[in-house]
Amino acid sequence: MILDSPKTYSETIKWLLEQLPMFHRVGPAAYRQGLDGIQTLCRFIHHPERRMGKVIHVAGTNGKGSVSHMLAAILQAHGYRTGLFTSPHLRDFRERIRVNGQPIEEERVVHWVSRLQQCSDYPQPSFFEFTTAMAFAHFAESELDFVVIETGLGGRLDSTNIVQPLLTLITHIDWDHMNLLGNTLPLIAAEKAGIMKRGVPLILGRTQVEEVQSIFENKAHELRCLLYNADQCYRLKKVLLEDSHAWRVERNGKPWSHLLHCDLLGDYQAENLGQALMAVDVLRQMGEDLEDEKILQGLSKVSGLTGLQGRWQIWGHHPMRITDVAHNQEGIRAILDQVQSTLIRLSQAEEGDQPQAHWVLGMVSDKDHDAVLALLPKAAHYYFCSPNIPRALSAEVLAEKAKSYHLTCSVWPSVDRAWRAAVSAAGKLDLVIATGSFFVVAEINHCGQN
Repeated sequence: MILDSPKTYSETIKWLLEQLPMFHRVGPAAYRQGLDGIQTLCRFIHHPERRMGKVIHVAGTNGKGSVSHMLAAILQAHGYRTGLFTSPHLRDFRERIRVNGQPIEEERVVHWVSRLQQCSDYPQPSFFEFTTAMAFAHFAESELDFVVIETGLGGRLDSTNIVQPLLTLITHIDWDHMNLLGNTLPLIAAEKAGIMKRGVPLILGRTQVEEVQSIFENKAHELRCLLYNADQCYRLKKVLLEDSHAWRVERNGKPWSHLLHCDLLGDYQAENLGQALMAVDVLRQMGEDLEDEKILQGLSKVSGLTGLQGRWQIWGHHPMRITDVAHNQEGIRAILDQVQSTLIRLSQAEEGDQPQAHWVLGMVSDKDHDAVLALLPKAAHYYFCSPNIPRALSAEVLAEKAKSYHLTCSVWPSVDRAWRAAVSAAGKLDLVIATGSFFVVAEINHCGQN
C-alpha cells in the first residue's frame, strides 16, 4: 500500500482510483461489510471522528446530498465553521471533503493518503473507507463548529457510522442497492435506521408506508430518541415570480411569514427544503441559536456556499440544457413532472412547433433499468450512452431493453458524443436533459460542453 515518490496530487488521486476498490466505479465488489476497517484506520490516526465538532448524520435513498448541502449552507450563513462530507464527486475528488464550501487542499490529500498508507493493521481498505478516514482527519484538524456527514450507502454498516451525532436525518426510503441492502423496503429501511443513536433525535423526511414507518418508530422507542416527520410539519408550494421562483412555506398548517428563495431549481427540492427547516427547528430546541434571516440567506445560495452541482442544473438556453443526477426509479419520477411543465412553458414562449425533449441517458449495471425505462415518456428522443467506468451498463444493452417500452433511441460511443448529438439535433425551443447516473453528469461537466 505504498505510493511511489514523488507524491504529487495527481499521482495520489491516480493511486486512490486505481488501487483501492471504489463502489461507485466497480459496484458491490468494493463494498465492505462491517465497521472494523474504518475503526482500524481511525484508531491509527488517533480517532479524528471524536474531534470534529457537532455532527449531523444524513442517510436515505434520494435527497440526502441536497439536504446535506442545505444544512451546511444554513450553518455557514450563521458564521459557523462547517465541514461537509458527501459522495460521489462530479469533477474533482476534493469536492467530497469541504470546509465552509472550500474543497480540501491538494497538499492535505497527499498528506493524509501518505499517512493512512502506513496503517499496516489494515492493508487493503476500500476507497470509501480510506476517503472517510481522510475526511474525518481533515475535519478534526480544521477546528470546526459543525460537520454534516452524508452516508455513502445504507447506514448501519456505512463507514461514516462510527460518528456520535447531535442529530440524525433520513430522507425518503425507496428501492436502490437491493443486492446489498435487502430486497424489501423494510429491510432497506432497517439498514438506513442503523445510523440512529440512543437519545439522538431523528428526522424522517417523509412519513413512510406503515411497514416501513414502524421500523423507525420501533427503533426510536428502543433507543429513547425523539422522532420528527418533516412532511407532517412543513409543506412548500412553488410561487412563480416575474423572472424567477420562490417557495411559500406552511409550518404546522400556518403560513410562514417569509417567502423562501433557493438557488436549487428542482421542484423536488420542496421536500428537501422541508427536511432542512425541520432540522433547524430541532437544533433550536436543542439550544442552537439559528435566525430566520440567516436561514433564508443560506438557502438562497446553497450552490454558492457549498459548491453543489448536478441538481436540475441549467447550463444554457435555445435549446434549454439541463443536467440532473437522478439515477433510480424514485429520482427519475421526481423530475418527470418538471420536464413536462418545462416543455409547456417553452411552448407558450413562442407559437409554432411543440417543443421536444431530448434525453441523454446512461446507467450503471446494478440499477433497476426496467423500472426506470417504464417511467420515461414515449414522446421524446433518447441518446443512450455509457459512462466511462467499469460498472456502466452498455448503451447497446440499454437500447435493447428500451425496445420493450417503445422508446425512440440512438446509441452513442460516449457521454460527450451523446450530449453533442442531442444539443445539435434539438430545436431552439427544445429541452435537452442528461441524467441516469452521477457519472453521466460528471462527464458532461468535465467536458465543458454545456
